[in-house]
Amino acid sequence: MHATEPLRAVAEDLVAGIRRHRPPDCVGTSGAVQAWYRTSGRFAEGRVSDISVQRGEGTSARYVLRDGFRHRSVSGLDPCAAVLDGNGGPARAGVGRAAGSRPGPEWMDIPAVLSALGELEQSARDFDPAVSQVVIDFDLSEQDMVLAQDDRMYDERRLLSYLTVRVIARRGGRVSTGFYTPGVSGTVDGIDAGAAGTEVARRAVTGLDARPAPVGHLPLVVAGGRGMVLLHEACCHPLEGDEVLRGSVYAGRLGETVASPLVTITDDPTVPGAVGSYGHDDEGFPGTPTTLIENGVLKNYLTDHESATRLGLAPSGNGRCTTVLQPPQPRMTNTCLEAGTSGVEDIISGTEFGIFAQHVGGGEVIESTGEFTFRVTNGFLIENGRITDPVEETTITGTGTQMLRDIDAIADDPVVGAARCGKFGQWVPVGVVGPTLRVRSLLVGGTQR
Repeated sequence: MHATEPLRAVAEDLVAGIRRHRPPDCVGTSGAVQAWYRTSGRFAEGRVSDISVQRGEGTSARYVLRDGFRHRSVSGLDPCAAVLDGNGGPARAGVGRAAGSRPGPEWMDIPAVLSALGELEQSARDFDPAVSQVVIDFDLSEQDMVLAQDDRMYDERRLLSYLTVRVIARRGGRVSTGFYTPGVSGTVDGIDAGAAGTEVARRAVTGLDARPAPVGHLPLVVAGGRGMVLLHEACCHPLEGDEVLRGSVYAGRLGETVASPLVTITDDPTVPGAVGSYGHDDEGFPGTPTTLIENGVLKNYLTDHESATRLGLAPSGNGRCTTVLQPPQPRMTNTCLEAGTSGVEDIISGTEFGIFAQHVGGGEVIESTGEFTFRVTNGFLIENGRITDPVEETTITGTGTQMLRDIDAIADDPVVGAARCGKFGQWVPVGVVGPTLRVRSLLVGGTQR
């Protein structure tokens, strides 16, 4: 039996109810029936603590109007209570039905999870005696869904394994932290635990020799993969349809040159194994690549059904929600920067003095202006065309519009990374895919001693 089969009958009743109670000014409908199972917790010193196991079911109905939307969701499998009547209330009292008692997925069994996390911790400790602490926050989930887009229904199963790893290294009186966030849209054994542990430990131990970061406008070379968070946050949030409707810095600029001709950015939910991938979005539209910027020219926005209607565009398949209990919003999936033709060594050797940023995060962005500030937690100096000393945690500040224009080199080494993205209280996994790049100038903060 397919995992979503118990949900199908509920979805059929939901679609029939939505059809019967469709408002006269409605331009489209969607519905979703979902069952989910999630295990999260913390692993440190060889044992799990703060573990949480959640399971739930939900049903939702959404009506897109010419000037807005109506959304109703209920816990449980209850198509009657989820469907709206003409006054915006439930069409009739629901009776609900259960999908049956469903055991947790075998791949989330604690012994199997402990084996992978233990391997990661051990590889980190084996890297160097200076490693004093390894903390792994893990989030594993499985969602079974039936998505309805008008009268069409689609089965969807989504798996996610996401780790946030922090390694503390100590030597003498110095302390340094390394960060790494491996993740896959699959089971936890899809993460190379040994390689992840070695990498995050290397970052922590290297930081023990860090010197204060310089201050001023400097070239910034950003590593591929997780470093693409910089583009995701600073440049692509203002391209989401609801932000465009609120007057983002890119509103009304389709067809304009907004970036260096080296830059082509695509939002792609079809990247194999990436944490933002899916077959259909949470409104039932197919997940297909959307070219946002092509050779520097702004081509498209990211939309759910409502923002697409108000913008006069076709939906791009980017309506996403944490669970069906929350309304979908236009969200990124996997933000992909197209690889360039430069070698990483050539980019570094062509940089006289600057910063190499390996891990970027903890940022703030103002969508209406594109202004941003981010932390560089694992960075290095570039001096005379060579990567030299690690630098202490610092900040980078600029505007997304200027940064896109100032990208003057893109390497040929694309990497798939993972991150989490929060928006109006909803958190979803997002992929960050791309090569090493160089920004001509950003304001680097810090202290010089």
